Amino acid sequence: MGKRYQIWDKETPVITPTMEYFTPDEWMERYPAARVPGLTVVVGAGEINGSFMGTLGGMVSHFAALGADFSGAETDEEKLEVIEAFEDAMAAGNGESTPEERIAAALEIANVRNMPTVNEDDPEE
Repeated sequence: MGKRYQIWDKETPVITPTMEYFTPDEWMERYPAARVPGLTVVVGAGEINGSFMGTLGGMVSHFAALGADFSGAETDEEKLEVIEAFEDAMAAGNGESTPEERIAAALEIANVRNMPTVNEDDPEE
């Protein structure tokens, strides 16, 4: 999978998926946090970079809470790589359902089997 995020330099124009064009000042007006000195802003990767807006610190906190391991990531780029690899792993899964998922599926099947049947000719029956 390709790169999804990039550090925004606060100088590059932003283009959204709906093809709206924003100068850096317009983007920072839309997202005032982007103006904060020292705050690392993350946008979508590529030409359509307005597909995402966030802060690196917030993203690291979020993904660390989900279990991502940032211990080897020293640079901002390495942190983005950890996030993207973690997202890829979550999306791929391991191909197996968890015991909880199997129990929930079995309960759903049991509930459907125990539902009363409806006579199409007489719904009151």
